[in-house]
Amino acid sequence: MDTIHRPRAHPAGRRLAVYLAVASMLTLGSTATATAGAVQHVAGRPTLTWGETRTYDDGLQVTVARPTAFTPSATSAGHRSGHQAVAWKITLKNPTGEPFETALVAVYAKYGQAGEQAERVFDSAKAIGSGFEGSVGPGRSATATYVFDIPKAGTDLLDLEVVPHVITHDGAHWTGPLSPRTGRG
Repeated sequence: MDTIHRPRAHPAGRRLAVYLAVASMLTLGSTATATAGAVQHVAGRPTLTWGETRTYDDGLQVTVARPTAFTPSATSAGHRSGHQAVAWKITLKNPTGEPFETALVAVYAKYGQAGEQAERVFDSAKAIGSGFEGSVGPGRSATATYVFDIPKAGTDLLDLEVVPHVITHDGAHWTGPLSPRTGRG
């Protein structure tokens, strides 16, 4: 009897991050154990604005640039007609003496007063979607662009959460509007 086996779709969002975390622990062995000691907390204010840097106890620095409007290609996935695609450049700076693995970086976007979850946009024609890859070497930085689909009415209040490593680091939030309002500094 012939049977057709179809590949399963990979879960999205947090489920994928958890899967990657478990897979990392199983395959990295002592490397994951060595870095997973205590959760790295963030210093400073609980919420930042665009362009500010969050520094973790281990020295890792995360900076989120001001979001910009993004025009997806016709072949993009995750963007709906009538919505605004919004792009953020995220920079990880590693001042430590060890490489920082980026496989478990997680980025989430929310919008509006209710904090609705935004869908991530993938656009291979414009090299958007892979996020961080590999590691950030000691004393080096890496920047990746993440794009999310936001209803136009929701662009006045955006919240981007970056979790540098879903096992060892807490998430940090950056908030603000898509574009600066007149009279705001």
